[in-house]
Amino acid sequence: MKVGIVGCGTIGSEIAVAISKGKIPGYSLAGLYDNNENQIAKLLSIVKKTEAFRNLIELINKSDLVFEATQKSFMPLVVEKALVAKKKVLAMSVGGIVERPDLLSLAEKQQAHLFFPSGAICGIDGILAGNESNLNKIQITSTKHPRSLMNAPYVIKNKISIENLDRPKIIFEGTAAEAINEFPANVNVSITLSLASLGIERTIVRIIADPNCQKTRQEIFAEGDFGSIMTVTEGVAAPSNPSTGYLAILSAKATLRRINSMVHVGT
Repeated sequence: MKVGIVGCGTIGSEIAVAISKGKIPGYSLAGLYDNNENQIAKLLSIVKKTEAFRNLIELINKSDLVFEATQKSFMPLVVEKALVAKKKVLAMSVGGIVERPDLLSLAEKQQAHLFFPSGAICGIDGILAGNESNLNKIQITSTKHPRSLMNAPYVIKNKISIENLDRPKIIFEGTAAEAINEFPANVNVSITLSLASLGIERTIVRIIADPNCQKTRQEIFAEGDFGSIMTVTEGVAAPSNPSTGYLAILSAKATLRRINSMVHVGT
């Protein structure tokens, strides 16, 4: 299966290198696309047996699967064009679905598969199963070091002081719909969780700034007729980029492996 990589940052680069080295069997690179020429040049120096495309549509047409790893604002354009072309799409910037929920129905209309990896959280399998019954409550609490939250629109707009904290502080509690706009770089996982459960208006998000936090901590709580689910994920940063969760990269690789596998384990 030929994979077109759209977005050559940390995640896109990791996937491109893994495919080029044959570490994810059944895939080859169709090519690369990115608006940042420096990122393209850097990746091409590592992955030599592929090409960069200046035209997104051209890359999509050459691909069997489009791997989107851009940003929340650009994701809808990539996904829409790929789905219209009836290509499989794996989207990492799941937050973009908040502005374009119609992409879900477009995938159905085009009979084109749209994949959202679990990313930096665990427990999506259980949430999906529990949602087959009556799921009454879904909540995610994200605990991060203050330095990763300082540039969030919500923190800046509300003049929240988190620079000199000496203890954990809850700085936000609201819906996933509210959280993704206020913390666009921090809560993609809450949108993934909402897609697997009660939707963005009923998924509760709490964000805690903790000066002693060494690993990003994601706690999920779900309750329903099936009982309750509690998961805790403490993720380390990717070796190549401290602002990217390593588990998110591994989740993307595992999803690609699952797509091309005849045996599926788990929900």
